[in-house]
Formats: sequence, structure tokens, C-alpha cells
Amino acid sequence: MTKIQKIWMWIFIAMFVFPEIIFSFIMLSIVNFSNENMRPLYSLIIKEQFFIDHPIFLILFMAIEWIGILGLFLLSIKLNRKLLSILLGIILLWMSFVFYIGYIVNFLMSIP
Repeated sequence: MTKIQKIWMWIFIAMFVFPEIIFSFIMLSIVNFSNENMRPLYSLIIKEQFFIDHPIFLILFMAIEWIGILGLFLLSIKLNRKLLSILLGIILLWMSFVFYIGYIVNFLMSIP
């Protein structure tokens, strides 16, 4: 792997890891489907109502994560990492599904 590829890899990892550690979108979406109770790290700093009151921040953070996963996915395909490509593809599909459901719910809530 060249130095430029390593730099981009770390940028894409940071784009995914930092929002995921703080807000844990993927884990929360999986846990919500399994009816378990999990308090994310952001609830210590931000009130739980924050993303409902400001949905643009939720879309922004999820878009940053999605772009980060997409970059890692494309980089893993370019480097012929098959297992990593499959795993990142599954995560990318899951985030797209959650993003789409979030968009539909936000759209339906805005209809008077």
C-alpha cells in the first residue's frame, strides 16, 4: 500500500470511527430491533431528544459515516481484500437501510 493510500485509509477510518464511538448509530439501530436497552455515550453529553429536535445533525453524522465506509469499501476492493470488502459492503448496506428508514420517518413526521 502506498503512502497516499494509507493516508486515505486512516481518513476514512476516522470518518467512520469517531461518530460511531460517540453516537453509535449502527449498534443503536441493531439494539433497537432486538428490544435491548443500551445508553449510548452521547447521552452523557447530549440529551436524547437532541437528534429529534435537530434532524439535520443526525443526517450529517450518518452521511459522514456512510462516506467513510464507502471510501474504506472502495479502498478494500482496490487492494483485493475480499473478506474486508464483504464486511464493509454489509455495513454499507445496513447504514443505507437505516439512513433510508430515517429519511422516510422524517418525511412522514413533517407531513401535516
